[in-house]
Amino acid sequence: MAIRYSIIIPTYNRLQQLLLTLTSFETQTYPKDRFEVIVTDDGSTDGTKEMVESFQTSYPLIYVAQQEQRGRSAVRNLGLSQAKGKYVIFCDADFLVFPEFIRIVNQYHRKYPKSIISGIPHSWDDAYTHYYPDFSPEEKEHCRNTLSPSNLWNPDFESATEIIPIITPNDILQQTETLSKVTFASRVPPNTKKQFASTDVAPWMLLVTRCVSIRRSQLTRAGGFNEQFILYGLEDWDLGYRLHRLKIPFHSIKEVVGVHQEHPTHFRGNLINIENLKIMFKSYGFNDSSLNLFALVPPNEDLEKYKHTIRVLRRGYRTKSTRSSAILMRRTLRIAAKQLYEPNDTALYQESLRRISVKVKRRKSRVARVLREILVKAEKLGE
Repeated sequence: MAIRYSIIIPTYNRLQQLLLTLTSFETQTYPKDRFEVIVTDDGSTDGTKEMVESFQTSYPLIYVAQQEQRGRSAVRNLGLSQAKGKYVIFCDADFLVFPEFIRIVNQYHRKYPKSIISGIPHSWDDAYTHYYPDFSPEEKEHCRNTLSPSNLWNPDFESATEIIPIITPNDILQQTETLSKVTFASRVPPNTKKQFASTDVAPWMLLVTRCVSIRRSQLTRAGGFNEQFILYGLEDWDLGYRLHRLKIPFHSIKEVVGVHQEHPTHFRGNLINIENLKIMFKSYGFNDSSLNLFALVPPNEDLEKYKHTIRVLRRGYRTKSTRSSAILMRRTLRIAAKQLYEPNDTALYQESLRRISVKVKRRKSRVARVLREILVKAEKLGE
């Protein structure tokens, strides 16, 4: 049978988590000859190569590596160059998939054959599959509180100097109850999840590489990941934005298809860092308010406010009485994004904002109220 799904797992020094993730693909109810797993190594030095090459699987497993670390975009593109499947599933090395994972993804693709299918936001729960000695004091306390009710907490963890497995490959293969005992609800607020699932505004934010499935032909058409992104953050949304511009729809999987393996916070970078945001502005210019708004209301900090602002702006354009305020909002977002990208004369920038502020001072529409809030944030950007 032809390969239908190519699962690309980028990794960098995540041997322990990757071992469990690869094991979880052994439990798939979807036919093993219909998918392949491609581990793309961004220069790991922790024995990842030896582990993957010695890993015994009943599914095709491919290992490719870069000799030196080049970043998340480049290593995913490396995997894409090896893929044979009609669809590509990007899966993080710390995402432990459930047995029905590929089968459920396949059901969604049959229903929405030309859509991008995302596991976000319903598969955001976490599990303590390992104890890390470099957990922060707060993380250690949360881990202890999670494990103690099931008697899985060991006081010796506190003095550990190496990573200690809590979940074993056998737990995954035998589907023991241990995993459920170390799993805890995501700290992502419910309304943030609701906003992620809503596709009326910025649906491309559903492209989160923890778990997302895309037609390989669409990825080729979009040009893959932008390899200018070296640092963590925005490389997945950048690709999602380009796919959205190609008018490709997005859908969210309602079922829980996996769980994130918790690790120290410092493993993560900033979801939105200024240098990567500048790359997006350089690539796409300043004509899209949904991008310009990143400069003032970063979605990772307040997704509800971000999407609410875009909705208000769009509605403002539809009504003659509020259209002028909507135009002023769009102008404000543009000049703020430009100021972030390449700071100009501060006095000139503040004067531009002052003129807009005077025009909307006495207006009472919702668009005007939101614009005044945006102006406050824009003024702070120029300080």
